[in-house]
Amino acid sequence: MPAPGPPVAMQRAAALVPLLPVLDEFGISLEAVLEGTGVSAQTIGPEAFLPYAAFLAILDNASRLTGRDDLGLILGRRQTLAALGPLGHVLRHAATLGEALGQFVTLQARNSTGGAVYLMRADGEVILGYGVYDASARVSSRIYDLVLAVGCTLIAELTGGAEGPEEILVSRAAPSDPTPYQRLARCPVRFGQNQTGVLLRASALAFALPTAHRELHDQALARLLGTEAGGRLPLAAHVRHLMRPSLLTGTAGMAEVARKLGQHPRTLRRQLHREGTAFEAIKEEVRHTAARELLLLGDLSIADISATLDYATPSAFVHAFRRWTGTSPGQWRTG
Repeated sequence: MPAPGPPVAMQRAAALVPLLPVLDEFGISLEAVLEGTGVSAQTIGPEAFLPYAAFLAILDNASRLTGRDDLGLILGRRQTLAALGPLGHVLRHAATLGEALGQFVTLQARNSTGGAVYLMRADGEVILGYGVYDASARVSSRIYDLVLAVGCTLIAELTGGAEGPEEILVSRAAPSDPTPYQRLARCPVRFGQNQTGVLLRASALAFALPTAHRELHDQALARLLGTEAGGRLPLAAHVRHLMRPSLLTGTAGMAEVARKLGQHPRTLRRQLHREGTAFEAIKEEVRHTAARELLLLGDLSIADISATLDYATPSAFVHAFRRWTGTSPGQWRTG
């Protein structure tokens, strides 16, 4: 009997609630946007969860029907902490921006099991980034636009506008009109990068939030941890969630991921086997998903993509890509 495949990746639907007035502004019906996605209008609500691939398809349909390539940015600018559900209450009452963003990263899998928010520190700066790892989802720049705008909006809401990005990094190639990206924050925007996210001064993490309240924070956190929002995640889902940012930092080995999960590598291997999968299979799946995105969204060289995905050499990446697709990365990109 074949091993079961990975569970369907899910996404909290609250981020789509502002889509309804946007569609009204353009005279587009919600039913037209939902056509072919398997999602009904009744299932879009603050507490609902949708298949992650359907969520991305809805964003792409809305962009196509409205004629707005920046549809993700429009939606993201209309988000508030409320879109994060119970997690939003935790972040609002954290002591500092660093504590809020750290808990956003740690607990975000309760809102999405198709893409991972992460924090990456280096040289006095920190990147709040995002990476898709759901292999069933089509490559889409709109989800990254949405998350970029949400990141800028949430940082501004948490700090009362006192803190913001130093730079915005975008994996997609530069659009013909970069103005919507430049409006996200008063900072430079760099396209064609190996990741998408907002770059902050590391010192910004120490900013004391004006809405900090330890008792309310701890109560909100206890309520969140006491719920099963989105369902209990299998271990394999946690590994997938960690894998995308771990590739960027060169910490995607079995021992390193096991340590992040608080497990011994042998225990991790054994539990993944019980779930019908293996660590290396998950790593290859996430690498394949990331490779497709980097090849289609931007114009990074094969060597740069190879390094981003933590391959020892470009030839090792090319060999792996041929195994996945039957063709070379360059041919697949142009085909």
